[in-house]
Parts: sequence; structure tokens; C-alpha cells
Amino acid sequence: MSRNNTEQVHPAQNDDVETASMDESNSKELHQKRGMKRLCIATIIVLLFTVVVLVFTTTIFHVHTPKFRIRSMTIDELTTKSSSNNVIDMKFEAEIGIKNTNFGHFDFEKTQVGFFYRGTHLALADGDVLVEEGKVKPRSTKKIQFTAEIGTKNLILDDDIESGFLTLTSKAKMNGTFHFMELIKRNRSSEMNCSFTINLDKKVVQDINCQ
Repeated sequence: MSRNNTEQVHPAQNDDVETASMDESNSKELHQKRGMKRLCIATIIVLLFTVVVLVFTTTIFHVHTPKFRIRSMTIDELTTKSSSNNVIDMKFEAEIGIKNTNFGHFDFEKTQVGFFYRGTHLALADGDVLVEEGKVKPRSTKKIQFTAEIGTKNLILDDDIESGFLTLTSKAKMNGTFHFMELIKRNRSSEMNCSFTINLDKKVVQDINCQ
């Protein structure tokens, strides 16, 4: 009788061993799943951080040189005189634009704008146009208006007078500093190189092109 009882104990012991083995296997599998989950989360965090860094590097932290251009020009008075020499007397109004596409502001220095005819510097009645120092807000365009007069000291070629069209250029170099949240400070120089054609008969400016 005692022997039979002893023999009946063995199946229960085997079940306990199998249960313990299954629990251990399940525990290892659960641990592996948790490890994989943590690894996936860590990988996603690293990828997101990399994307954020790339976005900031290519957009916010990348400094673009502001564009310094003549936006428009209107002629108030225009006369041409032909004698021994051809001369022109022209009063005009113009608007300059300083376009800042960055996420920080741009402080620019005082800048002179000169006008040229066939590479020769034109003498303006009050001297070259002077743009006072100022600031351009982030992602905006600062517009500056001015008036000027090209006096009769400037000689114009017969070919241009006869054709009825006169091409002039404006040139300038603007120095300034880009600022972003007191974290980034970069010096930048923007050059103006614009050409425009004057219709002498209609007394209008057309075809303003800036490089």
C-alpha cells in the first residue's frame, strides 16, 4: 500500500517541474519582449531627435544672406538735352527692399547706394543714396523709400538717346549681423546689383532686374 502511494506522487512532481519550466520560459520570453520594446522606443527617440536636429540645422540654424534689392522706381521729372553733349536730368522715387528669410533678426549698417551708366559712376545732385542703419525682423522684408536726382553733369551717348531707352544700374554692399535668440551671431554681407531700363519717351522705368 505504501509503495502504491509512493508511485502516485511522481506524476504530481513531474507536473510541478513542467510548470516551473514553463514559468521560467514565459518569464524569459516576457523579458525579451520588454527588452525589444525598450530598444524600439530608444530607436524611435534617437530617430526623432535626429530629425529635429536636421530640421533645426537646415532651417532655423542655417543662415541665409538677406536680399538687398530695388523693388520699384517712379520717374517724377525727366528731360534730355542735346547740344555738343547729350545730358539727362532726372528726378525719381524708388523703394529698396531688404528681405530676411531667417528666423532671427538682421542688423544692418549704414549703406551707400550708387548709380552707374555703362560702368561710369553717376553724380547725383545730393550724392549717393544713403540707407541709414536699421533692423529687419525675422522672416520679413524692410522697405525703404528715397528720392534722388541725376544731374546734368552726366554725359549720355547718342545711341541711347536715339534709341529712346536708357539702361542704368544700381550697386551697393550692405554689411550686417544676423542674431538668433542670443545663441547665434553671424556676420553677413549682401550686395545689390540691379539694372533697369528707362523709356525716355514714356518717362517710365521698366525691366528692373536684380542679381
